[in-house]
Amino acid sequence: MHNLPMIESIRAVLDQPLGEELRVLLQDRLADTIRCGLQDLTHILVVEAGDTEQQIIEAVGFSPFVSRIDGVRNSVDWDWIERHDGWWELLYCVGDSGFAFVLLVEDADGSPFAQLCRREGAG
Repeated sequence: MHNLPMIESIRAVLDQPLGEELRVLLQDRLADTIRCGLQDLTHILVVEAGDTEQQIIEAVGFSPFVSRIDGVRNSVDWDWIERHDGWWELLYCVGDSGFAFVLLVEDADGSPFAQLCRREGAG
């Protein structure tokens, strides 16, 4: 898991060894964030195959498996989802300020998060 709550942390992780697909995806998100003026309003969380639901909750304060509105399990409430090469991108907007959580979920076999994205994001 890479918890990237600030633009500096996004830049710093790009200096680490990463898979090429993830590197390109993070570079694109960084460029988009800056271009849209949202660099202080974006928190990226990279969820890898072995990461747990509890780790996600500790990082961002909610589970992608539970609706933030009514607490119903297996009721997704992301605002947007997109499939990339080897990854899913989930966007969760918070409030009216422009703040958003972006979860990049590794599309790995055996990952319950990838299975959720495949099931709910395929439409």
